[in-house]
Amino acid sequence: MVDEFQDVNRAQAELVALLAGEDGNVAIVADEDQVVHSFRGADPRHIVAFASRYQGHSAIALTRNFRSRAEILEAASRCVVHNQRRVQKALVAVRGGGGLVQVRGFYEDWHEAHWTAEQVRHAIVSGVPGPEILILARTGYATQAVQLALARAGIPHRVLGSLGLYERSEVKDALAYLTLLVNPADAQAFRRAIQSPRRGVGPATANALIGRARVERGGDLVLACARAGEFDAVRSGEVGQRLEAFGGGLGAIREEMKAGRSLGHIVLAAVMLDGGLVHHYEQRRDTAANAAARRDAERVLEDLRSLCRAAQVFETEHGSGATLRDFLEHAIGLHAQEVGAGEDRRVTVSTIHRAKGTEATLVILLGCEEQVLPSWQSLASSDPEALCEERRLFYVAATRAKDRVILTHVGTRGGRDIVGPSRFLVEAGLYRAKPMAA
Repeated sequence: MVDEFQDVNRAQAELVALLAGEDGNVAIVADEDQVVHSFRGADPRHIVAFASRYQGHSAIALTRNFRSRAEILEAASRCVVHNQRRVQKALVAVRGGGGLVQVRGFYEDWHEAHWTAEQVRHAIVSGVPGPEILILARTGYATQAVQLALARAGIPHRVLGSLGLYERSEVKDALAYLTLLVNPADAQAFRRAIQSPRRGVGPATANALIGRARVERGGDLVLACARAGEFDAVRSGEVGQRLEAFGGGLGAIREEMKAGRSLGHIVLAAVMLDGGLVHHYEQRRDTAANAAARRDAERVLEDLRSLCRAAQVFETEHGSGATLRDFLEHAIGLHAQEVGAGEDRRVTVSTIHRAKGTEATLVILLGCEEQVLPSWQSLASSDPEALCEERRLFYVAATRAKDRVILTHVGTRGGRDIVGPSRFLVEAGLYRAKPMAA
């Protein structure tokens, strides 16, 4: 007996055949419309070819859907029927009609995020429990703005299978830079910042510099670095030069803070510091021999962009009086909520892959845009099955909803113009624009 057979890879399919034996003693439960793990080797052909492999089989079509209202199921089905390699079936919504399917467009992702947070707040006030609200996107990147919007609105939430922006290691590195601007005597922040990226400063040198700063510089580690040439241990050589550049750069930004430069400018200047985080990861992105390392570097750069955008939004919301200290306290507190056993009232934010198998009264699917859902990789692929899998992802996401699903798209995401709304909205009969060409 094999459940979720659509997720098996080739080796697993062969193992099932061996276990079934010559008489084909096997029963499977599968839905080829939910094959979304091709990166793990899943392939709808294992289901479609089941009949020829086990010729004495009997097939029972499970067409009754006990979760989604008819309007939701019909929209999702209108999209997925565009896939050719599937078993045709007419699904029936046992709960009947009364569902709501909405499409909302926004100018940019921050408008989308604020509106989504307001919809979540309204749903909770109306009596929908937090765990019955599910926010989905094709990629974790597309959920970053809404995570910040939920936090600012004080709405408890969890992120499935992912760290929040401020929990990511490289963003913590950037926060260490910012902490030194606010408190230059913070030794813990200094140890983290001076190693991000590595500048050849070992623990012994760092400890000696911290000790010297406490004695001669009033604990000011930024000033101590800027005058590293006076320090015997690093008087000459590359380490001393790097320390001086680090301290001098942060010192210059500190002067800009005193001159009243905006919070957004200060955060951007810190992450763009010469020899700092952005410089390091841009080099890795452009020169790494390993493709995975290049992709990871681009992911880090996008996280740093998100941090800068978060600072700009914080300043917009709190006015010109918003300080770097205020922003750091805000960032540190975003993920500090503790939830006791049996008290989980959190909204769930997740990628579609992570949410497979879940359900909720309200589902909000973000980023229904060309090159996001469907992904740019699938559109660039020569394999037509790549686009079919993206269509199945849309189907899976929509059918997580019991009573209401909201599908959003924006004109600008992450500061970059979007090609247009997803073709899947058109195929589902929810949007009138012509679908984009593959």
